[in-house]
Amino acid sequence: MLENLRFYSIYLALLAGIVGLFFLYKLPGHKAKSLLGMIFFSVLTEFVGSNLTRWTGLINYCVFNIYILVSFTYYLILLKYLLVHRNHKRFADILLIIFVLFYICDFIFIQKTIFEAFTFSFAFGVIFVLILSCLYLVEIFNSKKILNFGKSIFFWFILGVLLFHVPFLPFMLAIKWFLIESNETIYSLMLFILNLLMYGCFIIGFIWSEKKYNY
Repeated sequence: MLENLRFYSIYLALLAGIVGLFFLYKLPGHKAKSLLGMIFFSVLTEFVGSNLTRWTGLINYCVFNIYILVSFTYYLILLKYLLVHRNHKRFADILLIIFVLFYICDFIFIQKTIFEAFTFSFAFGVIFVLILSCLYLVEIFNSKKILNFGKSIFFWFILGVLLFHVPFLPFMLAIKWFLIESNETIYSLMLFILNLLMYGCFIIGFIWSEKKYNY
């Protein structure tokens, strides 16, 4: 039972997307509305990923490898537009270029196939998102935004992304390097809990945020 729990993560993503649609009036611009697009892209990825093997007999790593490229590219671009200082924005551009180039090198020279997990690309993406998220939070805490940061959907979205990816990265690397035994039940339970935290943050953000702080 528990080993299949991770397959229910799609319903968490779908719930977050539906709540986001209900509070769509709070998302005034393309930047805010893009959060919903990313959530529904996650729903599509979960759906295709969980059914690809049954449909085609192929390993579903290819689906999630594409998701790694799209999602982290999106997170890095989003964080760039959330950052205020020009040097921070330029730094975000540099990290984005490095990530995309490393992803290409990972595919061509390391994995050499789309049907193996792009663990190193995932690791680079998490580290880069963490760095830019720290810069984003520092900018918030050093500005008047600190008074109302909890009313911004972007704060809750970034928090959710961090709560999922940062704890999952060492667990994923430990399994890859055989530092811990791969246990399907533990893996599935952890994945579901982290998804619950992430999409829970998204839902709180949609409910708690105010339109004037979502530009």
